[in-house]
Amino acid sequence: MMISTLSFALMSSFFGCDRNAKDLVPVPSDAHPGVIEGGELAIVTKEELNVLNGEPEANPIPYVVQDNCEEPEDGSPRRCFFGQLGQTPLGQSGGATFTFMGNGEEVCLVVDPETVFWAQSISPVKPTDEFVYPDYYDDDGDLDMFSGLSSYYTGSPGVELGDFKGFYTDSLGQEVEIEYGECFQTGAQTGMTDAHAGRATIEYCGIDTDQRVGIEYTVVLETVSVPMDDGVLSFGVAVLEGRCARLGPTECTIRGESLESIPTTADGKKCKDPSKDGCEFRPRYCTEELEKAQCQAQLRPFCCANPDMCGDNVPEDACKEEVYALGDDSHTRDEWCEATDLCCPGSTKGSDTGE
Repeated sequence: MMISTLSFALMSSFFGCDRNAKDLVPVPSDAHPGVIEGGELAIVTKEELNVLNGEPEANPIPYVVQDNCEEPEDGSPRRCFFGQLGQTPLGQSGGATFTFMGNGEEVCLVVDPETVFWAQSISPVKPTDEFVYPDYYDDDGDLDMFSGLSSYYTGSPGVELGDFKGFYTDSLGQEVEIEYGECFQTGAQTGMTDAHAGRATIEYCGIDTDQRVGIEYTVVLETVSVPMDDGVLSFGVAVLEGRCARLGPTECTIRGESLESIPTTADGKKCKDPSKDGCEFRPRYCTEELEKAQCQAQLRPFCCANPDMCGDNVPEDACKEEVYALGDDSHTRDEWCEATDLCCPGSTKGSDTGE
């Protein structure tokens, strides 16, 4: 028996697992710290966003783009914030924080981490057409959002993340935890109020600032996962006036949040100082079209037309049978691209006939 046990131990040493999962975690970067502070943000109305974006003031679906986030010349808070986070060292929580002042009304906090995520439909009987084509996971990140009064926040902005929990000792000498957070997100199960959206998916929650005009709130965006393709998690965030249920945030509420990890000029040249005019972190190639395809339920034809933007191991029939149809009319890839404006700039690669 002893000989058998010894033999098994020796065999295990020769054929043991040779992986430690380090390849699944990006390396920390000096260029992109794992903890950042976004400063104070203004509460923005949907009418204001519509005017900024050249839309009719009564447009029911407001959206945020990076140009909306420029610092006002009068020194007032920015309307939104687009930022980037790197991987933190082992054992340290990463993420971003920002603040806003209560205005006495209900507000909707919205964060959108890059890029777009969907679960592939693999049903052999009746798959969901839009999700037949697989997603590309390595460009997706995940942030969990929390918020509460700044007076209850335990972290140090830009240095260390904290939470909104307090403790007291009751008459029996037992320590009791108190949750002061106010950003509750309802899940699928009854009574679940601590749910989160998941990777590359917009996350939002409502806070009622009644009786708290001029009182400061802190918002925490805790890093759950950093994209593997470049080791940088880009995101966009805004505080919208109104109830979330009425505003109806979607993937297209914050647009262009997937940013290049290296700043460039308008002509595509690399630059070093994003604070200088013309040097900035610009949206990554074709990610804006990918977001629009998600919003317009056009992911399947988008992936067939732009396969480099989506996943591998594509089902044989994913791009067959009039995948580029619009309404009752069938189209070629080029015709679909022209009609929808959802093809990557300068790209001619993709399935034209579906074969």
